[in-house]
This record gives sequence, C-alpha cells and structure tokens, in this order.
Amino acid sequence: MDEMNFDRIEDFLDGDLNQEQLKEFEQNLLDDSDLQMELDLHQEIDEAIMETDIMDLRSKLEAIETPTNPSKKRKLKFLTKWNIAAASLALLIGLGSLMYIFNDKSSYSNDQIFSNYYKPYNVVVNTRSADATVDNILMSAVNSYESKDYRTALTLFKQILDKDSTNITSNFYSGISNIEINEYSKANKNFTRVIKHKNNLFIEQSEWYLGFCYLMTNEKDKALKQFHVIAQGNSFYKTKALEIINRLE
Repeated sequence: MDEMNFDRIEDFLDGDLNQEQLKEFEQNLLDDSDLQMELDLHQEIDEAIMETDIMDLRSKLEAIETPTNPSKKRKLKFLTKWNIAAASLALLIGLGSLMYIFNDKSSYSNDQIFSNYYKPYNVVVNTRSADATVDNILMSAVNSYESKDYRTALTLFKQILDKDSTNITSNFYSGISNIEINEYSKANKNFTRVIKHKNNLFIEQSEWYLGFCYLMTNEKDKALKQFHVIAQGNSFYKTKALEIINRLE
C-alpha cells in the first residue's frame, strides 16, 4: 500500500475526510478494486488486533498527546502505520499454518464452519444521502445495528426498503441482521439483491455471507458452489473460502 492510500484509508475510517474528499474516495473505491481490497485488509487487521496491540498503542499515544499541528498528526499516523505493518507481517507469517489446514481432511459440520468463520460486518460506509428523511432513518438503523439490536435495525432498514427495495446499504446490513436472528432465507434475499445490483461496495462481502446462508439452510451444494466462486476470484475472502471448501468436501 502506498503512503497516500494509507492516509486516505486512515482518514476514511476515522471520519476525517471532508464531504468532497469522501465523495472522491467512495468513487475511487467503486473504480479501483485494489483500493477496496486495501480497505478490507485494513479493516480486518484492525478487527484482529482491536483489543490488543494497535488499539492499546493508539490509546496510549492519544493520552500522551492530542496533536493540533498537522505535522505532529502525520507523525502519529506514521507510527500507527508501521505498527499495522508489523501486525500485517505477523498475520502473513500465520498463513504458513494453512499448509496444515489444507492437508487436514477432517470434515466440519455446517454449524462448526459457521461458528469458526462467520462474524458480522462492521459499519464502515458513509450513511449520508440526498434524502434527509432516509438519512435519519438509516443513521438510526446503523446505530441499532452497531448496538447489536438487530430486530430494531431490521424494522428501520425495512422502512427504507419499502420505498426503495434496491437500497444497497439497507439490503446488506439487513442481510447481516437477519443472519444474527437466524432468518437465513431472508438474509439470502438481501445479499442476492446486492449481488445483482453489481455496481456497489458490498458485492464481495455479500457473496461471502451468502455462502453462510446456504450452509445454515442445509444447502451444502449451493454453499460449496458459492465458496468456489469466491476461491476462484481475487477477493479478500479467497483464502478463507479455500479453507471452508477443504472442510466441506
């Protein structure tokens, strides 16, 4: 990742982009699959070590100094960058264990695979829209989602989808919410709408979660087909999809 993209992703996740920069960044995500993969990787790294090294380091640094000088702020991000780089290296070293996984033919049940590989997706997208009413409902829905109040979130997302069934953000997070309350068939419909839309930020994520929907409705053949599609592509989920295929076949 080049330094410019790193800083833009940091600013995006921290909510530091102004409206013009945010619009440009979101358009770049649509046009540049590599940038989207970098964002996914950055998010996964943050999640993997959220409660350990990086977040602990960030909190300590922020406690020592809250920089107001732009040059000091850049130095703080530079330190964070190299700690994340170190974490990335540790994760890459851990990939060596995949050789053991691929040679281990122990089969897993659908429930075991779900338990080992599924986790709900964090909110990382901007929720502002041209419609203030929709924006307010969406913000409330996202807040409920982040609080793990998935039924309330679904009720609010439904208000948006009743007006526009193609709303990508509402469909995607409705899908996750439906998984969380064991409504897998409904989640399937949400993710399928996102995938069919084609031009959006949540296609790869929806393909991934759709595989779990098939698993939990005991449609193993469809699940395998779905994970094979992911494994044959270049998404962030490719390695995990290969692991799941190895466990299912």
